[in-house]
Amino acid sequence: MSPDPTDSPGAGAPRSLADRLAGEPPAVRRALAVLGELLTGTTSTTSTASGFLEVHLGRPHTSLVVERVDLTHTQSVSVGAALADLVAAHAAVLGPVVDDEAPTWHRIDLDGEHVSVPTSAAAFFPAGTAAAADVVVQLVEHDYEPEPASLRVLSRPEDHRAARALTDEVLATARRDKGFYRGRVLHADARLPLRLQPTSLGPGGRDDLVLPPHVWAEIDANVAALTTRAPLLRDLGLGTNRGVLLAGPPGVGKSALSRVVARELAGAFTVIIVDAAAASSVLRQVYRETSDLGPCVVVLEDVDLYLGDRKAGARGTALADLLAVLDGTEVYTDVLTIASTNDPSALDAAATRSARFDAVLPLEAPDRSACARILDRYLGDAAGDAVDTAVVAAHLPAGVSGADLREVVRRAVLSHGRDLTTQRLLDVVADGRWQPSALTGNYL
Repeated sequence: MSPDPTDSPGAGAPRSLADRLAGEPPAVRRALAVLGELLTGTTSTTSTASGFLEVHLGRPHTSLVVERVDLTHTQSVSVGAALADLVAAHAAVLGPVVDDEAPTWHRIDLDGEHVSVPTSAAAFFPAGTAAAADVVVQLVEHDYEPEPASLRVLSRPEDHRAARALTDEVLATARRDKGFYRGRVLHADARLPLRLQPTSLGPGGRDDLVLPPHVWAEIDANVAALTTRAPLLRDLGLGTNRGVLLAGPPGVGKSALSRVVARELAGAFTVIIVDAAAASSVLRQVYRETSDLGPCVVVLEDVDLYLGDRKAGARGTALADLLAVLDGTEVYTDVLTIASTNDPSALDAAATRSARFDAVLPLEAPDRSACARILDRYLGDAAGDAVDTAVVAAHLPAGVSGADLREVVRRAVLSHGRDLTTQRLLDVVADGRWQPSALTGNYL
């Protein structure tokens, strides 16, 4: 170890351990620090976040510079994966970013395959490994903040350029090679900060829905903005974002239609499912995620539960968030938004104007012909020639939904199994218990 002039009499106050080790190579600094701990019986300085920095970078943590980038949830996963590769490639020394807490990894299930990425960790990379100078890379989780995590690369002030270069490299690698969520179906968590969970949409396609041809034509026209017509729209400066609002009473197929479209586009598109609970608190964060997920389909369910009408005295941030992300101060591209509502009249007019929801698509209760076709779908091969669905449909009251017809078939199957006839289905219809009735009286 180099002689220290402050050890001589009259040289002034002794310097700190970090100052005294500043000029030594990293391996020497670490070895001497550990030896000092063994001889004195003191607690390891590397068990604290600041101690880890001071031992490895040889300076008080307050004299270091930090290159910081706030991350969305998608970015935190991909950056964590890029950092994990660097740690493995260079056998980096790990330490805490929160005192007395060990570095943590999170396990992500991706269709049966598992990926483990750091979520809260510090890694020291000596000069000549990940960067041209000594650096400590931190991945820091945040609670109760809009952005769930941040990437921090710390260095001595004179090494800031090397820290910045490594930051750029990690971000580029994460975006290029670690897009684990891109093209998948994700569910938005209602908690802040936002978390996205991989999920699935289940089976089903267009043939499983009985809808008028004009509904599919309108859906296809809006999807074309992000597919076949996207290059022309970009050339003309018209933008590729589209918003479709599906409006109609419960049970007419709004959710099923949203999922069929999402299922058709998943893979080439990333699909984000946002229920009412999530949309009321993390809507802006959902759209911020789209910038790293490629073209996206965002499914907003039951928007009338959280988007009110200002004329009716509605308050809250959900309406402002929606206006900002669909056609406001926050700009996003290549996003198809499919929203659903039971009551479009309850929505603020600003939410339904063109360039926010470009198309408001009413879904009506099926007519008699459609009811017969829907009954055929639900019955499958359970009835054969014994059931005339046109006759059953003719005895249904007006305004029945696809969900009502499903319950008619379910009750018939529960009572008779496969031994179904037209008369037995008519008896179920006449019985009326397939229709939900209003609750009356007092209940505990």
